[in-house]
Order: sequence, then structure tokens, then C-alpha cells
Amino acid sequence: MGLLDDFTEDEIIEEKEVEEIPEKEEKEEKGISLVCDPNKKSIPTREKTTYKVNLINTTDSKQKIDLEVHLLYSTDSEEIIPWNITILDHHRISEPSETLQETIEVEAGDEIIIPVVVSAPEGADYGDKAEIVIDASSSKDILLSDSITLITTARPTVVAMKTQINQERSVADYIASWAKDKDMGVFSILVPKPVRGYIFIEAMNPSMVDEVSDGTRKAKGIVEGDTNIEEIEHFLAPKLAVEGITEGDIVELSAGPFKGEKARVTQIDEDNDEITVELFEATVPIPVTVRGDHVRVLEKEK
Repeated sequence: MGLLDDFTEDEIIEEKEVEEIPEKEEKEEKGISLVCDPNKKSIPTREKTTYKVNLINTTDSKQKIDLEVHLLYSTDSEEIIPWNITILDHHRISEPSETLQETIEVEAGDEIIIPVVVSAPEGADYGDKAEIVIDASSSKDILLSDSITLITTARPTVVAMKTQINQERSVADYIASWAKDKDMGVFSILVPKPVRGYIFIEAMNPSMVDEVSDGTRKAKGIVEGDTNIEEIEHFLAPKLAVEGITEGDIVELSAGPFKGEKARVTQIDEDNDEITVELFEATVPIPVTVRGDHVRVLEKEK
């Protein structure tokens, strides 16, 4: 017996099929757009960077697009040092009062790349900005328009200075003292022990540093070209004293109550930069923990 056997035909309620309402397709908005990723960069003085701005036409017809380029500077200095900006490989702009105009044709559904090359001037202050505003609008319909701002920030340049060997620190001290008195934008001086005869200077105006090096005893001038921070960043991380020491090495203690004693390395603690050793001449083998820079390796574990 079925579930509906006790009901008459009139009492049976027929379910009506629900008509599905088709979803409305979202229409892609047609227009023109300016896209650049990234649109913000930070570069050292005396260097340049290239932005690739995509000008995209998603309309169904060829568009004549009018471009207007404006330049703005942001600085705390009373004097503005002009940046060098090149657009479309041949247009140059360096003053905020200048406006660059150009008309470009872009086929329907097509895009072109607008190269923008920005050079940060030597002598700019740390954090100075050049803001390039690009406006694009259709010659046929001003409602078809877009705008983008490219922001470039100046940061120090790292240069290498040659010195007499073993006089690196004295030259660095002199440069640091001079920079402090003159307030010439020297941010740091690196004197890495492994590199003999060179120091590295982080400055906004390397040419002035070069001029000072000419009159500095034991300095031999600036090395031509700038130094990438990637080339020296390994000097910025402190080297562990236990680096290069392995378990089983024979060492001599150079400090502490066991100074002069020989021992074998049994454990290395890189987190605390310490090693544990067992003294050879101890009656009872007792683990002794010492700092990594308090031992001298005599023989490596074979």
C-alpha cells in the first residue's frame, strides 16, 4: 500500500515545476584604461628605473587617445633638484610647470606599452619623490578616460672607496667626521674585516664623497660605478663564531679558567653561539660549555 492510497485524486496536490530564471549576464564595461604594476618604486640616486604602462582599449572601435603628462615633486628641501624623465622614448620632462601632450591610436581590443624612464638625481634628499601623473582620454568621447600616478622615491647610493690596507678604519672615521660637520647626507659607512683596502659608503651625493677622498690621507678614491646592496648584504649579518667548527674538532681554549687547555668538540649550539667540549687532561670527562670565540681550532675532524 502506497503513501497516497488513502487520498482521492482531488486531494492529491500536484507540485508545480519552478521555472528557473536565467541569470543576467554581466556586460563587460567598455572603455580605455591605464595599468602599471608596480606603480611605486624606490631607487638610488644616479640610477634609473623603467615603468611599463599598459594603455588598453576595450571598446569595439579604434580610438585616438589624448595623453597628458604632469610632473610633481615632493621634497623637504628648499631647492628642488630636477629629475630626468623620458616618456615614449623621446619626450622628456623635468619641470613641474611642463605638460607633455601626445595623441596615440589604439586598435579596438588592443593595447600598447608606454615606457616611462625615471632617473633619480645625485644630491636629492632621502625620501624625495617624483610623481608622474598620466591622463588618458578618447578624442571621440571624453567619458572614456583613465588616469594613473607613478611614484618614484630617492634613496642613498652605496659606493666603494679604496684605502691603504690596514687603514680602512681611520679613513672611515675621517669621512664620518667630515660628513657630520657638513651634513652632506652620508647615512652609513661599512668597514668589513674580510675586505681589505675598501670601505663602503651609503650617501645621497657620492660625488662630494669623492671630492673629500681626494684630500683624505690614506684614501685612494671612489671605485667607478655604484655598488648594489646585494653585493655587500652578507657583511651586514653578524657571522657566528661557531661557524666552521664541527663536532670532533680539536680546539684550544683561549679565554676563561681553562685557557690554554686542549679539548674535543662534542656539541655545537648555534642559537647561543656556544660549543661544548671535553678537556683532554681532565681526570673525569666533564662537559664544558664555552663561547665560540673563546676557542681556536687546532685540528679538524677527519
